[in-house]
Amino acid sequence: MRAPLFICLLLATGITAVRAQVREVATGLFRDQVPKEVLAAPRGGTAVVVVDDQEAGTISAKDALRISSTAHGITARSLSRTWSAKRTVELRPATGGYLHLSTTAKPARHRDVESAVMFRRMGGSMLVSTTLPLEAYVAGVVQAESGDKRPPEYYKLQAVICRTYALTNARKHLPEGFSVCDGTHCQVFKGRCTLPDIRNAVAATHDMVVVDAGIRLIHATFHSNCGGQTINAEDVWSRSEPYLVSAMDSFCVRSTHATWQRTMPRGEWLAYLQRSFGLDPADSASVHTVTHFAPPCRSLYFDGARPLIPLQRVRQDLRLNSTYFDVRSEGDQVILEGRGFGHGVGLCQEGAMRMAELGIPFTGILHHYFAEVHLVDLNSLAFFRDDGP
Repeated sequence: MRAPLFICLLLATGITAVRAQVREVATGLFRDQVPKEVLAAPRGGTAVVVVDDQEAGTISAKDALRISSTAHGITARSLSRTWSAKRTVELRPATGGYLHLSTTAKPARHRDVESAVMFRRMGGSMLVSTTLPLEAYVAGVVQAESGDKRPPEYYKLQAVICRTYALTNARKHLPEGFSVCDGTHCQVFKGRCTLPDIRNAVAATHDMVVVDAGIRLIHATFHSNCGGQTINAEDVWSRSEPYLVSAMDSFCVRSTHATWQRTMPRGEWLAYLQRSFGLDPADSASVHTVTHFAPPCRSLYFDGARPLIPLQRVRQDLRLNSTYFDVRSEGDQVILEGRGFGHGVGLCQEGAMRMAELGIPFTGILHHYFAEVHLVDLNSLAFFRDDGP
């Protein structure tokens, strides 16, 4: 039997049906680079080196490891020792300490991680991952996605969203041996959280997640700026969700990423549309549409042009900030004047920040961007779901 709505609301206050569990998130690191070599140095104490699941030694806070993928496995070199592994090298920081990781390839990537880090050979490169407590992961993501000096209510909202996203996508990278990656493909994670305001917000929303009317974790999508109107999920990913529906948003329209512009030669623009979509340059009506386009609200296509030209594809091909744009002609140039940054589905981060600055509680901001959803305690989900498969 499904939970009545009033029970779901009680759960949001912290009432739980089962004993709390320790949850962890396996996170792939440096996934935008897939390094062949990583430098790892302990901070705040020593670190234990584990080779093929066997403890092999320690390195001090004054030492470091250069961990490399080789033709036969993984090699880890310190100032005084070398370890060779057929499968894995693991580095475990001391309690209260952390590991500073950096790639040697340019541009270098850096991560500060408080949990053990695993290095596994993959072809000529390495898979680097860490498994850390869910709440520590959430705090790290909120810091990477939000930055410093945001309103406390915004940090609470982002914590709930990031926690829900991590659990919904826990199998996204399962074939690679971890749950989520540290890049924009999942959620940006740059390591441990160092901001007290974020740690406080995560603690204040501990184990709080967002579910739909069927008590299922939602797809908690977010983007930088919607340009004044979010978009339906099915208009981007071809699958609808009752809680991911278009909503007007006046809060983000004066923010940093609210507008953008791209100028290109008219001939280049038309040649791209002809090459990619079969636009007929002799079709004056269609040519006029794609060079004088000003939709009153978000659109999926160039309305009136034939054949249909999906704006999502145009955005991908030309690497535009969004699909929400006008087109106008000036001489032999076309100017794309756009609004927003990102896919436009779900939470608009800059709009949410502004709402928090105006004193709107995080629960109110949540319901502005996600329709018919509820906050519940994570520990109670299994109890209130249907019996049966």
